[in-house]
Amino acid sequence: MPTDQQVLQVVSGDGEFNENGVRHFVSAAHIDTAGVDYQTIAITGPQSSGKSTLMNALFGTTFTEMDALKGRNQTTRGIWFAKSTKISEPVTMVMDLEGSDGRERGEDDTSFERQSSLFALAVADILLVNMWAKDIGREAGSGKPLLKTIFQVNLKLFTPAPNRRKTVLLFVFRDMTKTPLQQLKATWEEDLQRMWASITKPPHYDAYSFYDFFEVQYAALHNFEDREEDFRADVVTLRRRFTSDGEDSLVHVSQDALPGDAFALSLNKVWEVIKSQKDLNLPAHKVMVANIRCGEILNDQLRALQEDQAWTTLVQNSQQQLIPNFGNQASDLLESCLTGYEQEARYFESGVRQSKQQELQGKLASMIRELFQQQLAHLHQRLMQAFKGDLGGSIMDKTQPFAQATEKWLTQARQEFTQGAQEHLMVKGVDCDDLVRDGLQALKQEMEAWVEQLRQTKIKEVMAAAEHTMQSQLAGPTIALLDDMPPDLWTRLSTRLSTSTAAAAQVLAEGLDGYPISDHERVEQREMLQQSGRLKVEGLVQQAADTALSRMKDRFNDVFARNEQGLPRNWSPSANIPLVAQQARQSAARLLAMLAVIRLHATKTSEDRVERALLSLAADRRATQSGDDDQASQSAEWDTLAAPEWPGVPAKAMLLSPSRCRALWKQFASDTNFIVQQAVNTQEANKAASNRLPPLWAMVAMILLGWNEAMSILTSPVRLILLVVGLLFAKTVYTELEVDSEMQHGLLPGALALAAKFVPTMKQVARRTGEQCMNFVHHPEQLRESVQHRVDSVVHQADGVLHSPRRSSRTRDVQMARTGSADTSTSSNLRHRESSCSLDNMPTSLHAENDSYKNK
Repeated sequence: MPTDQQVLQVVSGDGEFNENGVRHFVSAAHIDTAGVDYQTIAITGPQSSGKSTLMNALFGTTFTEMDALKGRNQTTRGIWFAKSTKISEPVTMVMDLEGSDGRERGEDDTSFERQSSLFALAVADILLVNMWAKDIGREAGSGKPLLKTIFQVNLKLFTPAPNRRKTVLLFVFRDMTKTPLQQLKATWEEDLQRMWASITKPPHYDAYSFYDFFEVQYAALHNFEDREEDFRADVVTLRRRFTSDGEDSLVHVSQDALPGDAFALSLNKVWEVIKSQKDLNLPAHKVMVANIRCGEILNDQLRALQEDQAWTTLVQNSQQQLIPNFGNQASDLLESCLTGYEQEARYFESGVRQSKQQELQGKLASMIRELFQQQLAHLHQRLMQAFKGDLGGSIMDKTQPFAQATEKWLTQARQEFTQGAQEHLMVKGVDCDDLVRDGLQALKQEMEAWVEQLRQTKIKEVMAAAEHTMQSQLAGPTIALLDDMPPDLWTRLSTRLSTSTAAAAQVLAEGLDGYPISDHERVEQREMLQQSGRLKVEGLVQQAADTALSRMKDRFNDVFARNEQGLPRNWSPSANIPLVAQQARQSAARLLAMLAVIRLHATKTSEDRVERALLSLAADRRATQSGDDDQASQSAEWDTLAAPEWPGVPAKAMLLSPSRCRALWKQFASDTNFIVQQAVNTQEANKAASNRLPPLWAMVAMILLGWNEAMSILTSPVRLILLVVGLLFAKTVYTELEVDSEMQHGLLPGALALAAKFVPTMKQVARRTGEQCMNFVHHPEQLRESVQHRVDSVVHQADGVLHSPRRSSRTRDVQMARTGSADTSTSSNLRHRESSCSLDNMPTSLHAENDSYKNK
């Protein structure tokens, strides 16, 4: 067996294919880099016919040759490969097959013979058929059974086609005799035709001749042992035919040959099909090999691209920043990868090659699109930052309205995005238009979202300023109105709310000038301002309603304790306390009515019903008993106060429910009764002080000390008249100054008050006294009638009170208290009753007033 490293057993005698050995052999022989510039030459023939000797002499190989001294036996077993050392171009692979008709395998074991012949036909470009010249014309000796096998196998491998490369059958006639070569050729061709006609062919091959499948060539060699020099000369001549520039060259350029890097794979797959006893479809085999090798080339190119330093740098930079010449760099790398694929796969089946090339382009496009999308993201980010800065600068400079600035920078950003993508990022051969469209849409959406955010921020800012303006114009006046509680409170609050809302709307319009605001948004903003102002007013009113009781007391005190000029009342004997108390209660009831219901947009009917119902609480009970109509009205008002809600008033507009108002009024009446009773006691004390005489010792002292003066006055009419007039004038001034009431506030406050009132009072009393004197001089009877009429009215009023059903106990208590005849328990009972009774039915004060008027 050969041991030289230039010789390899491809298939063992048992049919095992040496896959690893073939792969290493092809690489060592540089077949994988030869492209299609190589040829495969095989030899077949009978065993021990000198095949190995011929191949060694012809191609410089080292196949094992038979040693004649050891006998004639099988030398080559299986299929062997070697590289020719005597032919440099093209690279020549030599295949030595196991000889046929060997005794070692026996007469019936022809399966390996058929398999090896099929393998040789599928792989070899030139098949040498080694035969003895002396066997030409014989039926069995010339190897016709082997040739029939070759013909039958060839029918399974190839289909006749105009441009298909035919298998070259080179018949080598060994040990030439005197018979001319032409005569041998003619005889042999006749035998070939008979053999072709005798084999079984498919019906569609009946019209084809032997020469449609094979290119038949001939060569003759002298005997190696007897005429060795002639043999070697013939061999040199024959060797030239295996070169591309030799005479009668057998080298043919083929477009469908497999490249050298697929040679090992092709051998392996061919033998797998042959070994599995399946029909070998050589075109399908080439497609299969092309699929495998083109796929491997595709992966190799992708791997080489990913390992390329330029690609790695491009990927890293794409992730970090925007690359100015990204498109050119990516296009160069892509073109280099595709060029490498085309160079390595150009010899494979065109359909498979193009299909794999499209697959490679798709994978490259996916890789490029990923980087392209990253670059678009960087471009997006850069343009977004520039857009924010430019738009922010325009807003700060106020050089143009917001809407115009927005449209300007939006248009510029879109143009820069499209231009940058087309000029700097586009990769030749990769369709990224959809990514550009999507990126432009994303940029547009983000910029519009940013613009909308700025617009909403501005709207919120201006709305806050408008609300602040409205609050500043609304809060102070509203609080002041709620403190004063004028009768037209709600009208003035509505006016103030409208004025504040209009001012806020003006601030809003000025602040949003130049910003795109729709009519719908303007209406909503106006409604929001109105709602904010309304809530503010309602909140302040609600706070006021929560302190309704204290406000009612304050209103009652303001009306009850001070006169129309705002001065404190002194509760002189002439003061009508019941009337003042009634007026104070009505004023407090009106205040409660204003705080009970929100009336910014209330109807007049609902306002009147609430006010009438609450005023009924302060009405004089005795006055309502005069008629049926008044009683019916009073009953209706009490029904309103007994209802859970105010009739005609929405629940959200109700601040104080009817039950709450009743409870507040009850507490108010309880708290103010004591104030009224104190006023009554003060008035009674003032009356008692005005009617009190000087002490007895003072009277005796005045008589003793002033006797002479009195007699001088009495004896002089002029002095008497002046004294009487002076006393009356002093009494009047004393009464008008209300000295007793003022001095009750303290010595210093009373003195200051009297000093402030002294001059105006003196003028007023002097003027009135003069007028009365002149009136008395001219119309004395008119003054007398006026005094009589006033006395009669007082007497009539007193008689009505004294004859009332409740007179007995209360009048008796008061009289007993004055005379001092009642005991301590009776006085206590008097104080208790006077503090708990209503001022509407207070006969004691009226009785005292009646006595005062009678005395006058």
